Amino acid sequence: MPDAPRFAFYPNPKAKLLELPVTTVSLFGRNFPAGGGGYFRLWPYAVSRWFIQKVNDHDQRPAIFYFHPWEIDPEQPRQKGIGMKTRFRHYLNLDCMEKRIRLLMNDFNWGRMDEIFLDHAG
Repeated sequence: MPDAPRFAFYPNPKAKLLELPVTTVSLFGRNFPAGGGGYFRLWPYAVSRWFIQKVNDHDQRPAIFYFHPWEIDPEQPRQKGIGMKTRFRHYLNLDCMEKRIRLLMNDFNWGRMDEIFLDHAG
């Protein structure tokens, strides 16, 4: 959703429900995924680190990062009968995930969402 809000916001202030979008970085007038998932496995670690650092430094905002538990299991059973594109997206760099997450934990300060984002909601 190219025009979706990039940072924590209240879609309906009366409802008091804070929406926390996964982090994106704004480059060349477009928003690019920067908060984990398949893109974290696809791009070199340095790109993900630079994206998150840019959000922290330039936008002065905290980042949300996520990954799926299966993404840290390079020995997971391989599915049969899936297309090449799906196989590529699902299995690419699974063997690098644990190391990349450890780097991410060391390169940035992390905290609980309630302690960080409630103070940064728009």
